[in-house]
Amino acid sequence: MVRYLILLIITGSWVQSLKAQELSQSLVFEERVYNFGTIHEKDGKVSHTFYFRNTGKKPVTITAINTGCSCIGKKKHDGEVKPGERTALTITFDPAYKSGFFSKEIFIFSENGKQYNHVWVEGNIIPGERPVENDYPYNFGSELHLRYKVMALGYLKPGQAKKVELPLINAGNKEMVLKLIPKNNSEGLYFTNPGKIAPNSKRTVTFNYSMPFHTHTDVTIILDVYVNDKKLPEPLQIKVLRDNKL
Repeated sequence: MVRYLILLIITGSWVQSLKAQELSQSLVFEERVYNFGTIHEKDGKVSHTFYFRNTGKKPVTITAINTGCSCIGKKKHDGEVKPGERTALTITFDPAYKSGFFSKEIFIFSENGKQYNHVWVEGNIIPGERPVENDYPYNFGSELHLRYKVMALGYLKPGQAKKVELPLINAGNKEMVLKLIPKNNSEGLYFTNPGKIAPNSKRTVTFNYSMPFHTHTDVTIILDVYVNDKKLPEPLQIKVLRDNKL
């Protein structure tokens, strides 16, 4: 009779000092590593069952299973594996919001944590397509989407400088020319206009700001947004708070 342990892996890997433990000689796994191959994020969770047997002469009690992540686990037997008994451990991996190669190690502790076994699941994740709004929530029009519409630099003292980055994307199927033109006093602000952006391409604009010494109030810089020389309805804002502490 085969009994089961079921464990759900969400993400991450776990490293624990094993100086106080020794590798279990009684619990023998039929395989140590399972490769899921290429999986698609859009297809959801994947599972694999590892089989192992107690080859010793005494019952072995499984006391913990650790993956070092926020896991949801449910153990479906009492944890004791009798001599000669074949048992199964099912691992379910969730590829949501991941991409590329992964390798996850699972530790199986027994005999009150004095002994351990470990197995691995691995594979390669092809990420699914997500709506542009997930990463670039602000639609400025003309297929231009920005990560932020207001960039807050926090508190700065006169003469103090800070850098902020603005990720954006041309979500259309045509090239665009993007210009950001200051509408009001932009003293202390330095950046390079993005210019041409290819279709379905991402870009990051870096803004460097240095608080002028003669500035005694908070600063709000308004940048008009132009796509292909057309002014878009909503401007971009950069806000800076003057630190009055000496």
